[in-house]
Amino acid sequence: MATRLVIRDGTVVNPQQSTHEADILIEDGRIIDIGGTYADDSESIDATDCLVLPGLVNGHAHGCTTGPLFSSGAMPLGEEQALSNAERHLRAGVTTLVNVCGFGLPSDRIDHQLDIHLGTTHLPAAVEAADLVDASGMQERHRQMTAQRMIENGAVALGEIGSGATLGGGVAAYRYVPDALEGPFGRRLAPEEATVLIDALVGPSRLDEPDDGALALALQALGVSADLAPEVRAAILRYASAPVLASLRSFTEATELSEQLNVPAVFHVARPSAKTLLHLARHTNARIVAGHVNHTSFTPDAAVELARQLRAEGATIDVSSLDIVQARRLATPDVADALAREGLVDTLSTDYAGGAWEPMLGVVQRWVEAGYVTLEAGIAMCTETPAKVFGFEDRGRIARGLRADLAIVAGDNVSDVRWVVAEGQVVDCG
Repeated sequence: MATRLVIRDGTVVNPQQSTHEADILIEDGRIIDIGGTYADDSESIDATDCLVLPGLVNGHAHGCTTGPLFSSGAMPLGEEQALSNAERHLRAGVTTLVNVCGFGLPSDRIDHQLDIHLGTTHLPAAVEAADLVDASGMQERHRQMTAQRMIENGAVALGEIGSGATLGGGVAAYRYVPDALEGPFGRRLAPEEATVLIDALVGPSRLDEPDDGALALALQALGVSADLAPEVRAAILRYASAPVLASLRSFTEATELSEQLNVPAVFHVARPSAKTLLHLARHTNARIVAGHVNHTSFTPDAAVELARQLRAEGATIDVSSLDIVQARRLATPDVADALAREGLVDTLSTDYAGGAWEPMLGVVQRWVEAGYVTLEAGIAMCTETPAKVFGFEDRGRIARGLRADLAIVAGDNVSDVRWVVAEGQVVDCG
């Protein structure tokens, strides 16, 4: 760790404050001073024409531990892939990350410069939902853990409560249903094709009675033989219907524990879970983080209305970058943009997007260019606000005495990250 570092001639962008030019002095991983004159022999970064931001706090990410994946408790990633994911986040300006796969343990953490924290879903109904879908990555040590013990051992949040894997969408559409039907179909279903079939059989709420007539029409529209209907039906009921009720029961368990322990709880927000989450927001004092309210199952109008209602009940409204800026394979930007235009975004995160997530700063740049948010407000969404939500009191701003976590970016494009400083250690991203 560098004992002394100066960031020279950069323009400091602090959340909700006006920007200003200043040098920053860092010693032993902390910001010691801002705006002074420091010795020329100090190790330094020339930040001329750059913006200096607080290091980003990503409160909703996956795949940065070697623990079970998602709420389905799927097989873990290898350490090499988890390290690669962590490095990708770091080089996009993230210095603090909350991994919300939920069933991971402290022993599943990886050694990386990125400061990685855990969420926990070690709740009875959550384990039941995982068993109904997958649970192939769950060892006995994961099953024996409880959410309360995880919080006592340093987990910073409950969550992610539910997910596309156990609530009938997302992971079910791009992984589990296509996996199950690849053999019978002789090809792999695209996520949008799987979504059409899921919606046809069990409806947008995933709790309706199966509609075999609608499924037959959907298969016909996709040019699939009606003879495959029984196998399609079985796969959808297995992965996109049965786990839903168990997963929704875990919502109640999580809100009760959030109230009891006064910790945030990150919930998977989508059409199948919206009604349940809104009811719990209205009838509990849980610290609810409404994850990715820009979920692909919502129209822009539906997402805006839900966000307004949840925020009125004190929930934090989160938007995830997913792959909406460039790739747009799984998600498009229209829902996120609508939420930003209406001033309904509290925090930004990435989620996972099948491993294709895009940088949070790409969303900030998009919204600043479109005039939906100011630069300072956009930076707050992925620094100061999530830091407050998850209790990281020593980061999220650039101020004396705080942890030296910084992202130094191009002055004309905040998604162009040049350097990252993680607790005083410099990563050259050029």
